[in-house]
Amino acid sequence: MSLATFREQRLTQPHSAMLIFSDINISYLSAFTGHAATMLLTSKGNYLLTDYRYFEQAKLQATNFTVICRDRANQSLASLIEDLLFQDDCQHVGFESEHISVMQWQQIYQQISQLNKLSKIEPISGSVEALRFIKSTSEIAAIEQAAKIADTALAIMLNSVKAGITERELAIELDYQMAKLGSEEVSFATILLFGERSALPHGIPSDKQLKHGDIILIDFGAVVNGYRSDMTRTFVFGQASAEQKHIYQLVQSAQQAAIDEISEGVLGSHLYQQSANILLNSEYKKYAGEGLGHGVGLVLHEQPFIGPDCHTAIEKGCVITIEPGIYVPGWGGVRIEDDVVLTDKGLKILTKSPKNLIEL
Repeated sequence: MSLATFREQRLTQPHSAMLIFSDINISYLSAFTGHAATMLLTSKGNYLLTDYRYFEQAKLQATNFTVICRDRANQSLASLIEDLLFQDDCQHVGFESEHISVMQWQQIYQQISQLNKLSKIEPISGSVEALRFIKSTSEIAAIEQAAKIADTALAIMLNSVKAGITERELAIELDYQMAKLGSEEVSFATILLFGERSALPHGIPSDKQLKHGDIILIDFGAVVNGYRSDMTRTFVFGQASAEQKHIYQLVQSAQQAAIDEISEGVLGSHLYQQSANILLNSEYKKYAGEGLGHGVGLVLHEQPFIGPDCHTAIEKGCVITIEPGIYVPGWGGVRIEDDVVLTDKGLKILTKSPKNLIEL
């Protein structure tokens, strides 16, 4: 269905072709999960170009494609592409400019520009990504399963929280539990920070030891069938201070205000504004995070990117994160993040871990 839709949208001319270089986009369109591949779609055929390392795998997975094993010692990728374009009488070629280096493209361009019938070569940006914006039932199910793994792993890992444990040790334990529960890999490098270091929105776990009164900020996710989850929870080790409780309540209210407004056709900028109305009217406005969330799927950060300038409308099947935060340098930070999707039955929150402020 995705391949057919893409062909219908992009190959609108009888002599047109499209070069896909992104591993993620190739996987999305063909089901091939390996690497070292290039996809060429023409008005006459679907081609997946790879080498001996992935040839058999590609034949098994990319069943709607003619899989070609390139002899790397005797044929360049550029010359193979040239041969196929000539064979299929292609005159117009689009290519994924953001997923290929300048040097690699120069080699291909130099080769294919010699074709007499080739009259137009143009960069195409975000074409497959736009198709990935709306998730199918199976894609949503994979993200939901990844979120379930992350929820369970977090609950198990919290049993290891104790004074003196380091950020790095706790992050490793969380990653281990996700792997044990079936995650293919971590969705991204786990962010797990204590105390004042929690003010680093994307900080790297260190050897800092946990002490009573510290905020614990954890941003992490699991992967199922290539699809990623993304969740943040914030805790306090010991008794929370009045300021910690106050900031947590602000962030929680800001998140809920945005979630309450999610409906079909609502703009991302509107969702951002609902959250910003709370955070930017508080005494912590200069410490509020700039964005509100993003799409999530085969890639951690996908369209839409939800902020003040996001004019993309939310549609059914679009999986997004809602993650406002306050980050006070030298004091600490609070972020709450959930994965949500709009369905025929309304909004569904895929991440289930409790969001009340928990004192560990």
